[in-house]
Amino acid sequence: MDNDNDEKTISAEYVNIDSTLHEISRELKTDETLILDIGDSQPGQVDAIYDTLIMRGCDVKKSFRNGRNQIIVRKGTGR
Repeated sequence: MDNDNDEKTISAEYVNIDSTLHEISRELKTDETLILDIGDSQPGQVDAIYDTLIMRGCDVKKSFRNGRNQIIVRKGTGR
């Protein structure tokens, strides 16, 4: 089966956010999608992660699935 997009999910509830965001923005390829499962985050954590990833050139979308906060991340394509 030919899959155009690779999709990965990682838990971002208990990680060092700064190093995780640096790793994501550095290693995420254009054809990959990453779902950061933030869960029941601290107030403002989702917005801080969202804003940081946008500033690092990623296409980002907030999601709420199965009672958990998620951020869907794709590497920017230079539009």
